[in-house]
Amino acid sequence: MRHVAREPWFVTAVALAALLGAAGLRYDGFLGASLLVNLLDDGAMLGFAALGAMLVISSGGIDLSPGAVMALSSVVIAAAIGAGLPPLAAFALACACGTGLGALSGALIDVLALPPFIVTLAVMFLARGAALAIHVESLPIQAPAWQPWSRVELPVLGLDLAAVIWLLATGAVLFASRHARWMRHALALGGDQRTAAYFGVPVRRTRVAVYALGGLCSGAAGVAYTLYSSKGDSTAGVGMELDAIAAAVIGGTALRGGSASVAGAFLGVVLLGVLQTILVYEGVPGAGWTRVVLGALLLAFVVVRRALEARASR
Repeated sequence: MRHVAREPWFVTAVALAALLGAAGLRYDGFLGASLLVNLLDDGAMLGFAALGAMLVISSGGIDLSPGAVMALSSVVIAAAIGAGLPPLAAFALACACGTGLGALSGALIDVLALPPFIVTLAVMFLARGAALAIHVESLPIQAPAWQPWSRVELPVLGLDLAAVIWLLATGAVLFASRHARWMRHALALGGDQRTAAYFGVPVRRTRVAVYALGGLCSGAAGVAYTLYSSKGDSTAGVGMELDAIAAAVIGGTALRGGSASVAGAFLGVVLLGVLQTILVYEGVPGAGWTRVVLGALLLAFVVVRRALEARASR
């Protein structure tokens, strides 16, 4: 138990359990399988983005482009299917676009020694502009080939396809975090780049790979959005990058880099979903108060973790 308490996701799990317990006592029928299904279905888009944010932040970087890349991916899917491309091929094309933009960010950051904030901000404008250039307004998918894909529910608790793919992706990244060499290289890069290079970590290849994986996650978020809404939208995902960073940090990923928590990123997304559900039950109007509560929650987690780190270093 003492070992579990030292895990970066432990505080998140305790907070989530407390929220669920309090909400379960306050609202009849709050706890149940339907809540879990709704949280996973609605959280798939943010879940993919949070996975990507966790990977990039753990390597000592930051990525401001996930929301824009998600929007571009959704428009690419809608336009490609409208032009006659099979849905699976359109999904692959969207993920390839996201991966390519992520790799471009990583390469520019490493080769030109540019700040990640500036590079990914430029990529954010590039992706959003490309999405608007393809189609300014929402682009519904009406091709007959799309009908079997529209809000597919799999016989896994009645989850949507996007939620199942998110769970599988989370499991794959969790496995990689424990066994893959590239993940150890990413964490070493986030800890100290010079030391990592001294010990033989391929810095450039690792950075490009991490940002490419982050872009792939953003492209997958676009796939999830399209599966959920049956449309492409160049204005979708505004502010999602901040939500993704918040979910990753709340889950235990250190903003300074060098540590990551895949389980924490997952719990962070679920925690934000539970928080939004509680605000709906309380009748809190608009998204403004949701942002206020999210900001307070993020500050609280940062302060608590800093206090725990200070205590552990004594």
